[in-house]
Amino acid sequence: MNIWVEIVLAMCGSGVLGGALTAITQHLIESWRRRRDLEEDPKVKARNVLSRHSGLRILKDLHRDAVRRGWIDLDELEEAEEVYVAYAELGGNGAGTRIINDLRGMRNYPPDPAK
Repeated sequence: MNIWVEIVLAMCGSGVLGGALTAITQHLIESWRRRRDLEEDPKVKARNVLSRHSGLRILKDLHRDAVRRGWIDLDELEEAEEVYVAYAELGGNGAGTRIINDLRGMRNYPPDPAK
């Protein structure tokens, strides 16, 4: 029999595993409660709202400039992707998603002036 199986079976028989699982479960529940309480703090909520709106503003500005030019620079697209990930993590809605999808679909090089 595999040594690890024997160890686990021995722990189950001795009650050690049950105690360990209880301790781990309690730790996870406490961690979740602390995170939930932090997210419900009015100052944290306010910072998240401001951050989310700032991210959306950056996306809108990048989009406006790219649409005026008719293409998006690869560096700008990379910046937009980074901002979008953070924006979405803060609970951003569909506005940022529509913008990033439009930017992803744009040409990433200037038009040929010879044409």
